[in-house]
Amino acid sequence: MAIAQKDLTETTSAKPVANDSAKADAEQAIPTIEGRVDAIDRERLFGWVWSPERPDARIEVIVRLNGHTLLRVKAENERVDLRRNGIGDGAHAFEAELPEAALASVENVTVFAITPETGDQIELRIPSQSEQQAQSAVNAPLSKILDRLDRLLAAQHILQNGQREAAKRLVDASRRMDELASADDGIEAGVKLVRTGQEELNSRVEELEVFLVRFDKSLGGFDERLSALTEQHRNDLKTPLLVLACLIGVTVGISIGAMVW
Repeated sequence: MAIAQKDLTETTSAKPVANDSAKADAEQAIPTIEGRVDAIDRERLFGWVWSPERPDARIEVIVRLNGHTLLRVKAENERVDLRRNGIGDGAHAFEAELPEAALASVENVTVFAITPETGDQIELRIPSQSEQQAQSAVNAPLSKILDRLDRLLAAQHILQNGQREAAKRLVDASRRMDELASADDGIEAGVKLVRTGQEELNSRVEELEVFLVRFDKSLGGFDERLSALTEQHRNDLKTPLLVLACLIGVTVGISIGAMVW
């Protein structure tokens, strides 16, 4: 299944024409439709569609064979690649299982999106088999890299939260020690406070260490799968892999810098 790219050359974008008697403001209010069929793979049809003017709307999709309606589905499935490319909240994907009759005559299958409010039907383009294969060759490794980048950013966020929490506890402990310094039992209470704080910090550090070990294993698995995919499509992916590798390097550098700081 292809990664969605918000590119007018790759998507269907149509705006129903209002009647000549309609007012200009009414014409501007008519929602547009953007979307496409990504692929027909393993007896299933995949795609996405949304209306930029109605980002919360879940568009209804109709699949037809020789003009006869086969099924209706809602474009409401969530996909990370849609969200990355600015397609609303990412929950605008759809998929449907095609019957044998449609699979035997894919060239006669058509897909339409229903425009919100107006009910107009906009046909979504179905890519050819060669286009699907080319997109799959390029997008599969890129998807793996972007998934890894998302995990790196999430790990950085978790580590930063842990650092802030540890720093806050140290500040609170220092303030409490100052308050106990003047009390009669200040030494005993201070020792107890230090021990409690040390146990909490040790526990937090152990949790972060376990997280880092698991995360490192996860990244190792990503590296193995990415290497295999890269080997298959090395010639087509040199430039995008280089760019994304640089992005990952910058992210890792920021994460390490945050940990050291």
